[in-house]
Amino acid sequence: MILQFGFESQIDNILTLIGTIDFKGVKKITTLKEVQSEYHSLIQKMQRRTPGGTPGTVNVITDFEKAKTLRPLFVNDSLLDDKMQADVITETKDDETSDKKALILRAIHELGIYSEVHKALFDTLITDIFILPSSRAKAGSTSQAIGVIWANPKTTYSLHDMVEILVHEMTHHAMFIDELRYVHYSYSDVMDKSTWARSAILNVPRPLDKVLHSAVVATEILLMRANYIGHPVLSKVHPPTNIMLTQLKDAIASTEKVLLQYKGAEKVLTDRANEIFDNVQQQVKALAA
Repeated sequence: MILQFGFESQIDNILTLIGTIDFKGVKKITTLKEVQSEYHSLIQKMQRRTPGGTPGTVNVITDFEKAKTLRPLFVNDSLLDDKMQADVITETKDDETSDKKALILRAIHELGIYSEVHKALFDTLITDIFILPSSRAKAGSTSQAIGVIWANPKTTYSLHDMVEILVHEMTHHAMFIDELRYVHYSYSDVMDKSTWARSAILNVPRPLDKVLHSAVVATEILLMRANYIGHPVLSKVHPPTNIMLTQLKDAIASTEKVLLQYKGAEKVLTDRANEIFDNVQQQVKALAA
């Protein structure tokens, strides 16, 4: 979201949400450290979860028992759980936990070398990363646990791959925060399969909320490649740039078709979601030029 709407807009979203629970206090915030501290308090009050570690420092959890306590937050039994996410994360010990933590920490540091503002936002938005194994996925985020990333990277991933995972997941959390501020969807319409469109990442039909997330994530990854980290020769995490760009264009076309054909299309995406979608379209045009 940084390369689509700017760092300041992400911080403004956080401050706006802080202001809903502490209107007087938010006016006294003058530093990023204060934002990070109040963000931890916001998470505690809003989601009834105590973030680990200190504000501004990501807490990478390797302790199996502590990791297990976060897993239930990712067991999504919502009607919008179209990919059966409840079965993705395995509640078993991972013998490579220490190596995976080391890779994650190196990637966080590497992210800061590429872009100081990306690392600053990552250190602000993400409070905890827990490691548990899976045979089906490498990482995940959920709006039920804003600030938490589940990670399961292969130890053979390059730093480039791991940086892309971090940017991918951070973008989801930036979208969660943006949605809390503005509201993005009419969920009664999103659940209607006639409104589903093609995802930019998985390249399969999915609910429009996930399609929009996918389009924003794909756009951010492509912009990150174009502006900071370069285009990978061999990527193990995301498709090559030309394929990802093609899938993103297909996702846009699929979404446009749904919005034009569906009777209640104007209600599926709110004005803010349409603004985000329009921005994705403009960014893709520039990337493809």
